[in-house]
Amino acid sequence: MSKVFPLEIKDFYSLKELSTFIDEQIRWYEFLLKEYSQRLGSLLREQGTGQNEEELLKKLREKGFNPQEKKRKKGKSGKAEEITSRNWFTFRNLMLSAVKESMAEIYFEAVEKINNNLEQLKEVKALIEELMKAGLGSDLIYSAYIVDGIPKKIVIQQRRNRELEEGRYRFEISLSTGVEAAEPPEEAAISEEAVATS
Repeated sequence: MSKVFPLEIKDFYSLKELSTFIDEQIRWYEFLLKEYSQRLGSLLREQGTGQNEEELLKKLREKGFNPQEKKRKKGKSGKAEEITSRNWFTFRNLMLSAVKESMAEIYFEAVEKINNNLEQLKEVKALIEELMKAGLGSDLIYSAYIVDGIPKKIVIQQRRNRELEEGRYRFEISLSTGVEAAEPPEEAAISEEAVATS
């Protein structure tokens, strides 16, 4: 299973190859979604806060880490919703927390992001299938600009004559059948005796 790179530009020599790449990305995201959903479920089943959390929060405050201020965010309904972030502390551009709910929060965010990416990948896959039906030809190269495993832009180029002649892959092999003759065992024994007597 391939992993998703944050950003890449990749050449594909057919729409089928691009479609296969998208299928791999979908499988990767589905694997992550299943794993993170299971972890999130386990976290939500656990109850209570530990004494260690309170001690860690106290240490963060004592060390001068600033609690993050409340932010207002527009919800799906269009109304402004207040998000309390009392469990998060900022350290320059990094956010820190020592509370179990914060762990659940980051899993919720990850699951939401993965679902979003899966939806986008499935849309792109449908578009690629439409392009395959249109029959663009086999003498093209599809250079895809890929962000988080999702093709965002594709540049279609005509293959150069050399690429068409050679094809995509080239196999070279060099074999040698020459073998150095080894000394027969009798001659090796005689030469060892000669060395020993001298």
